[in-house]
Amino acid sequence: MSKTSPFNYEVNNKSRANPEILLYGYIGQYDEFDYPRFQNTFREAIKDNKNLTMRVHCGGGSVFEGLAIYDLMRASSCKVHVIVEGMAASMGAILAVAGDTIEMTESAFFMMHAVKGVGHGDKKHISGQIELMENCEKRISAIFAERTNATTELITDWFNNGKDNWLSAEECLDLKLCDKIIKPSKKRKDTGAQASITNKTEMEAWELLNKSVGQPKKSNDNNEKSKQMKKQLISMLMLSGLISNSITEETADREVEGELAKVIAKAKSADAYKTQLEDLNNATATSLVENAVQAGKIMASEKEEWLKDAKANPGMAARAFDRMTGKPDPNNGLKRQPKKENTDQHALLNGREEWDFEKWQQEDPKGLAKLHGEAEESWKELFNQNHNA
Repeated sequence: MSKTSPFNYEVNNKSRANPEILLYGYIGQYDEFDYPRFQNTFREAIKDNKNLTMRVHCGGGSVFEGLAIYDLMRASSCKVHVIVEGMAASMGAILAVAGDTIEMTESAFFMMHAVKGVGHGDKKHISGQIELMENCEKRISAIFAERTNATTELITDWFNNGKDNWLSAEECLDLKLCDKIIKPSKKRKDTGAQASITNKTEMEAWELLNKSVGQPKKSNDNNEKSKQMKKQLISMLMLSGLISNSITEETADREVEGELAKVIAKAKSADAYKTQLEDLNNATATSLVENAVQAGKIMASEKEEWLKDAKANPGMAARAFDRMTGKPDPNNGLKRQPKKENTDQHALLNGREEWDFEKWQQEDPKGLAKLHGEAEESWKELFNQNHNA
């Protein structure tokens, strides 16, 4: 991108008392905006105005360009109102806190991390670059300390914990990184009751659902009130696909309660199955990684990182380990009589038809993970045989 490329921002309402700058993109000479280009537009926008709105959706960029823009905004006599949309990340966060007032949309994020750079030259030159990066972090820390109520320890941790620190709008409001959260004007129908019935008893779930659908219309007939509430409850469960249409408001209370008990039991069973499946997945991933370390395919220092990947996708991790060389195989080069394979099943199952899930875990966890990725139905059959699912 040349320096004369179009900017990724616009200026709206120039002729009105409150112009608006849409500041979207990255900061840098060859990115969407930098200080020399931006300052002309900024000065022109505030020339005849006392108020300016700046909408920010910025992924960061050059520290020096960002600090120059920050100083320009803070030195202005114009009142700058910032609205963060999407993200104010890295140096984008510094642009955002340059505002006199700051708002965030409900789904927007701030992000802070250590100053990054590229080293080149002899050891003295690189040492000087490190010192410069540390000085930049001190200046940025001072800016956050001035604008927020974050502790010195927290701000220091943003630069030293080795990760990108993403803060939600609620967290930013608590830290005074923003003054207000912009809530959406459109309201969705409340579905909180449906989402939280799995941990309730039948009576608690009934009461919760009654509250979520509101009170029935006024009536002196208690039986009619009961029918109205029951009808609302049944409709909600039917829309969720949890019960059939055989239940109506005329159905006896005891029978409806029985159906509700079944719904709760199914939900709890599904939660238990999910937990059990996650435990098995974690055990398989652990076995894969341990075997890879023993085979010399990865170093012990790499275990934790590989374990995260293996838990996320055991099949992919197993295939990756298969492609690694590791220690020499003493059986490499031996000619063996090929086994007769059953073409109707996965090759890994040939000769192992009597193995159950537990034996797979003990004898060949890598193969079990590969089977999960390539023949999921066979994997499920093994799992269900052991766990009566």
